[in-house]
Amino acid sequence: MDLRQLKQFVVLATELNYRKAAERLNMTQPPLSIAIKKLEAEIGTPLFERDRLGVRLTVAGGAFLGEARRLLDGAESALAITRDAAQGRIGTLRVCAVPSASLNLLPKVLPVFARRFPQIRLRLSSGSTVGILGELQRDELDAAFLVPPASRVPGAEMLALAPQRLILAVPADHWAAGGPAISLSELGDETLVTLAHSDSPGFAGSIAATCQQAGFHPRVLQESSHALISLPLVAAGHGIAIVPEAHRRIAIENVAYVDVSDASGRPLTYAMSLAVRQNSPNPAVAPFIETVRDVLEA
Repeated sequence: MDLRQLKQFVVLATELNYRKAAERLNMTQPPLSIAIKKLEAEIGTPLFERDRLGVRLTVAGGAFLGEARRLLDGAESALAITRDAAQGRIGTLRVCAVPSASLNLLPKVLPVFARRFPQIRLRLSSGSTVGILGELQRDELDAAFLVPPASRVPGAEMLALAPQRLILAVPADHWAAGGPAISLSELGDETLVTLAHSDSPGFAGSIAATCQQAGFHPRVLQESSHALISLPLVAAGHGIAIVPEAHRRIAIENVAYVDVSDASGRPLTYAMSLAVRQNSPNPAVAPFIETVRDVLEA
């Protein structure tokens, strides 16, 4: 017994007419009659009664009809699920993001992706750029939002996104708090709290280069292991910090945010990329990339 025989039986059981059933199946009546007889022989009981008045289901045929329909529906469902999985419409996608992207990029991308591909299960995590790249290379992630390093990373493909803005986080009693945008050159020799180079070399290097170009030479350079950890250090009066603009969404007592510009008066920015495994075997990666581009480029 195969699916073709089941379909032939169901169509004949629906039409109760060999000619009409054969037309629906795009075949002639004799092969259909032979196929039904073979099916009855395999099952061991007649499925139809045939006489001069026409064709009727036997009691056994009526019982078999419901099961045959369920089997065909199950086969169609299995085929649809298989096709969806092959085309990335179903499965699991492991996504990681640096904290700033978790605050401003993921909330934009994920709702759209979830609407487009509701059958794809997302596994989300957060981490530093260095840690994320290691996970990508170990096949523990499929895609990640991160600050790209200066050099190429084996096994990872970087898709550049729009630059992200930077702002200044200062203690609430700082002279710049509550005021208009300032230039880095106005900060003199203040203490700067920055992200450790070992955790995010791209971000830390970008901040250091921007400060140097603007003539801002911090008195002391304190490092934090995590961008969000910079804010409590600022609140405690240990210094000021140049942080992603997304941090405005985080309200911390005794911390104020100020717009800041470079030596040319332009807003400070840093690079952001979507990193994916090179030649990823996960078909869900391609629709995720497409969604990211549609949402963030729009």
